[in-house]
Amino acid sequence: MATDTATSAAPAPAPTGHPTGFWFFFWGEFAERCSYYGMRAILALYMTERLGVDKKDAGTFMSLFIAACYFFPLIGGYLADNFFGKYWTIVGFSVPYVVAQFIVGIENKYTVFGALALLAMGSGVIKPNISTLMGLTYDQQRPGQDQLRTSAFSWFYMSINIGAALSQFGMPWLRTEYGYKIAFLLPAGLMAMALIIFALGKKHYAKEKILKKVVGDPSTPLEKGKTVTGIEVEYQIVTPEEKEAERKMKMQVLGRIGLLFLTVMFFWAIFDQSASTWIFFADTYMECTLFGIPASADAIQAFNPVFIILLVPVSVWLFKSLEKKGYRVKATHKMTVGFILTGLSMVIMAVSGFLAGKKQDMVKLTTPEGSLVLPMWEQKLDSVSGTATAGTEVQIAATDFIYDKDKKKLTFKNGKLILKGGREVAFSGGRMTMSGAPDAKGFTDGGVAEPLMKSAEAIAKIKPDPEKDTATLEVVDWVKPAERVTVWWQVFAFLIITIAEILISVTGLELAFVAAPQSMKSFVTACWLAVVFLANLLINAPITRLYPLMEPGVYFAMLAFAMVFVTMVFIPVAVFFNKGMEKQRAEEAAAKAFEEGRQKQVDGF
Repeated sequence: MATDTATSAAPAPAPTGHPTGFWFFFWGEFAERCSYYGMRAILALYMTERLGVDKKDAGTFMSLFIAACYFFPLIGGYLADNFFGKYWTIVGFSVPYVVAQFIVGIENKYTVFGALALLAMGSGVIKPNISTLMGLTYDQQRPGQDQLRTSAFSWFYMSINIGAALSQFGMPWLRTEYGYKIAFLLPAGLMAMALIIFALGKKHYAKEKILKKVVGDPSTPLEKGKTVTGIEVEYQIVTPEEKEAERKMKMQVLGRIGLLFLTVMFFWAIFDQSASTWIFFADTYMECTLFGIPASADAIQAFNPVFIILLVPVSVWLFKSLEKKGYRVKATHKMTVGFILTGLSMVIMAVSGFLAGKKQDMVKLTTPEGSLVLPMWEQKLDSVSGTATAGTEVQIAATDFIYDKDKKKLTFKNGKLILKGGREVAFSGGRMTMSGAPDAKGFTDGGVAEPLMKSAEAIAKIKPDPEKDTATLEVVDWVKPAERVTVWWQVFAFLIITIAEILISVTGLELAFVAAPQSMKSFVTACWLAVVFLANLLINAPITRLYPLMEPGVYFAMLAFAMVFVTMVFIPVAVFFNKGMEKQRAEEAAAKAFEEGRQKQVDGF
């Protein structure tokens, strides 16, 4: 007689690779960060060169824009947690983000500022939600695999910096070759790509649920609900006492980390000036040549993400090696070194500023064929109009001068450049007649301070455009080429401040997480982002206005002395924080010992 033996199938092994959704997060974030950092890379010079914004105002606008980018995460987190969920919040706010990237290239101040408001909103709202949604996806689809999730966040962080490096190197080149309007189409296309990639991955992401705490009687049951986006809402009833206890806990956490965060605010204030005053300094005072190749002043900031990619693994290896040998470096000690290095980066910038020559006002003539820096005129540009001859030793005669008071530029299409000695170069339809133009030495002998003409091959490729072709005159800051310092000074400063960023930013956020209880992690993240917001709003927005009014060496030396003061303040703050953490650990250990002892007594019965 045969006997059927029921055999149960062995459970399938838990997957150990990254979930499918990770690749949508990775490539979506890569495209979005390419878009954001590419746009931001050329924004400061765009405002001064194309919109006629003064450098002091441009520095303030850049600071306010960055501040807004770090204010909106607070709004984004609240909307996602209470109304729309993370996925639909990201998708919904990505739409105005894409639209803004397309319209920021329209050369109108009000249009650009409106676009920047949308960009800050889109970037800021997305920022806290995409990484959180990725973490939730790993918690649901790869539960208990903490190392895999850590690996995912490492790759996610790398995607941000690789994207930033590529776009910050590429966008200035694209702008130089094809102009701002064409250049801004790249980040617009990348943001549209980021939205499509992220949206397509929806079925591979975590299933979201919103938890809302309601003050009331715990014995009263509440039905579950749904948001307008169809996400399930679960209500948790808490007593007034529990609500008050949560509020007190937040105050305690703030008291413990508040002073720490306030000192870090000064680091971010200096670091974020790399998008404004550092660019203005390099553009005027530095010879921007790398390995014999001309580079744009705003492309130098790409060294920061490059150094991040290279140095983060070295940092992790170094501190792990020291710990294995018994040398555990406290987080506050790392941050102290970071503050010192931040001050050192400003010393490097100050020294280069003192070594550079004095700036002077000059008139820059720009045509499709290139630019010529001319001696400053006695009359102001806004006093020249119609049929006139303007200039001193080097003159420009034209029949159709028009002054644009918004962009602070004087334009003409038909006329002639009269060099010292009487040689003339004709202009027709906004184009320079190259058959009569001298070579670089001829321009210099004719009184031109610095000829910056394109190569003959590049000029030959320019297609005539009667509507857009024009000759433009504007007043610019200029330093004699022989008195400019090498841009490697700024590259060195970026190396030092990037090491400081690793020691302060990465370490500080980790330290704040350790200081906060499990229920307060999101609150601490919001506070951390708010620090960057306050740094740009309260410090950079007013301070950067001083840059055009001061010698650059003096300005950067002022920031260096400020970091000396901040470092001296941070040392006692760190001591206070460490004592608080020791007390907290002792209380937690005592509570754990008490609970274990009580449990043993219960087990004994």
